[in-house]
Amino acid sequence: MKIFPILLTMLLGLSSLFAQTENWQKQRERERARWEQQRQREKKAWEQQRREERARWQDMVDRESAAWQAHVAAVKRKWQEVRFSDVKNWVGYGENKDSRFQADFENGNLTIEVLGDPGSDPALLQQQALSILNQLLRERAADNQPPILDNQLQYGQDGRQIPPDHIRRQNYTAPDGRQYQQMTVNIPFRQNHLRNRAQAVWPAVQRFAQKYEVDPKLIMAIIHTESAFNPKAISTFRRAGGRMGHAYGLMQLVPYSGGKEAYEFLGGRGEPSPAILFDPEKNIELGIAYLHKLKHYHFAGVLDLQNRRYLITAGYNTGPNNVARAFGGRRQVNAVIPQINAMPPDRLYAHLLYNLPYYETRDYLRKVQERVGLY
Repeated sequence: MKIFPILLTMLLGLSSLFAQTENWQKQRERERARWEQQRQREKKAWEQQRREERARWQDMVDRESAAWQAHVAAVKRKWQEVRFSDVKNWVGYGENKDSRFQADFENGNLTIEVLGDPGSDPALLQQQALSILNQLLRERAADNQPPILDNQLQYGQDGRQIPPDHIRRQNYTAPDGRQYQQMTVNIPFRQNHLRNRAQAVWPAVQRFAQKYEVDPKLIMAIIHTESAFNPKAISTFRRAGGRMGHAYGLMQLVPYSGGKEAYEFLGGRGEPSPAILFDPEKNIELGIAYLHKLKHYHFAGVLDLQNRRYLITAGYNTGPNNVARAFGGRRQVNAVIPQINAMPPDRLYAHLLYNLPYYETRDYLRKVQERVGLY
């Protein structure tokens, strides 16, 4: 008869175990609910932050766009030949658009132009031009960088060093009909100006190339092709939908695409500002970080290292999905990896030069590969 107390004890124990299990499950459900609520709150806060960041960015772009349009209109009223900064040229105007400079990093020449009243003293106009030169010689792309024109010009700030035939004075009629006396000063760059600029960025390239496991010679060839080592480089292109887009700095990063991918990879949020992209060291690190992603993520499945070099070069210019289009029109990189791995390097290179969807990228790939040997 002792079996009944034993069974009763077992039943009570099971009942207690079931109660504990039920309590544990309820506790787990409450914890899961709290975790989900916290996750949803964090997600909403993150999305709100992203919306605010995008709104601030768009507001800045809109304000810059309006200011830019006003700037362009003022320049067109004063100058017959309109010039603005681009990939190989750094251009700036005086406050009233009565003066301007153009540093041509590709052809190696600095031009300073000053407009004065028809009866202006030529010596005063020349002095004004030399004052602009003095300012340019102190201009830096970032506080921790040497002056942009450091070790670049044949003649320094001493006006007596500039040969007379490099200074020209003439009458000038502006588009608005006003008459001026124009003073133009041309100062050629040194013969080795490109090498001097390359040497200036080489330490940063070496440091970040080692950090992100990218060939420094390839990086130098990309910077050479993108900007001719002009830290003030800016290019403009038309985005989908008709809006204008810009690429900035030595490695010509686009804020909303490759620049954003690299910026977030390094821990940033949203899109890097133009101020960040015009900083040479930050621009170089972001550009190399994007090359790292192309090499170790987008094209990681490519077995031959030379093939991978061709692909990341083309991908840096046009994006990995556009590179994939060269292999049957598909835009998924993973889908074309087996086809790529079946090609030897010489065949892949020829295939890319013939099949990449944009001529710009085909020409870009060729130029970069030719310039790798320079470094």
